[in-house]
Amino acid sequence: MDAEWIFRNTIKFKIMNLKIGDSVKVKDGIKEPDSEEFELSSWQGRVVEIHKPDDKGNILITIEWDSLTLEQLPAKFIQQSEMDGLDWKNMDLYESDVNKTEPRDKKGDVKKTQDLLSEKYYWFSIGEEGGRISTVLAGLNPKDEMKCFQAWDKHLEKKLSFPILAIVAESADSWIIKRGDKVQIKSLSEIVDMYGIIVAISRNGESFEYPLCDLKALDKKSKDYQLIQDYCVWFANR
Repeated sequence: MDAEWIFRNTIKFKIMNLKIGDSVKVKDGIKEPDSEEFELSSWQGRVVEIHKPDDKGNILITIEWDSLTLEQLPAKFIQQSEMDGLDWKNMDLYESDVNKTEPRDKKGDVKKTQDLLSEKYYWFSIGEEGGRISTVLAGLNPKDEMKCFQAWDKHLEKKLSFPILAIVAESADSWIIKRGDKVQIKSLSEIVDMYGIIVAISRNGESFEYPLCDLKALDKKSKDYQLIQDYCVWFANR
C-alpha cells in the first residue's frame, strides 16, 4: 500500500466517525477558538456540517448547540458574538475536540431557545449603543413598537434634563423647522406611530412639536446627548 492510499482511506474512516445529525459533547480543556476566552467543556450539540479535511487530515465540523447548552451560554459570549457579527448558535470545532453522545432534547427545543435568546440580545449587534438599548427594552418584543416607544418615553422622561439645547438633524422640505436650526427641547409630548416620540420645542420664542428622532443635543459631553442618540439609533434600526 502506498502512503497516499493509506492517507485517503484514513480520512474516509475519520469522516465516517461522525455524520450529520449526530449529537456530540465537547471534551474537557477545549476553548472557544476565536478568542479562547470561554471554556467549552461539556457544551453539547448536533453536527450540522462536516467540512473537507485540511492538509493534515484534520476534519472541521459545525455544531449547532442544543437547547440546554444555549440556556447556559455566558451572556458575555452572546453579547460579544453579536457585536462582532459571529454566530453564537453554531461553532466550528475539530472532530477530535468532541465525543459522540446521546441527544438530550429535540430540534424544536433548539429553535425555541434560539428565538428567545435572539430576541433578548437583539440590539447588541449594532454596537456599543446596543447594550444600553437592550437595557431600556429588557423583556419586550422588539417587534411590538408601541410598547418599545412607551418604554423609551418612560426612560427618557426620567433621565433627560429639560430644557435641552439641540440642533435639527433631519427635516422635510415642507416643514417650518429646517435642518440645522437650533432649538430648545422643553418636554416630551406624545407618541405618534409614524414619528415615534414627539417633543415640545421652541425656536426664537415660538413653540412647536417635533420628532425626537430628528434632533441631536448640542452638548456631546452631556448625558442628554447619549440618551437622545441611543433613542435615535434604536429608531433608525427598529
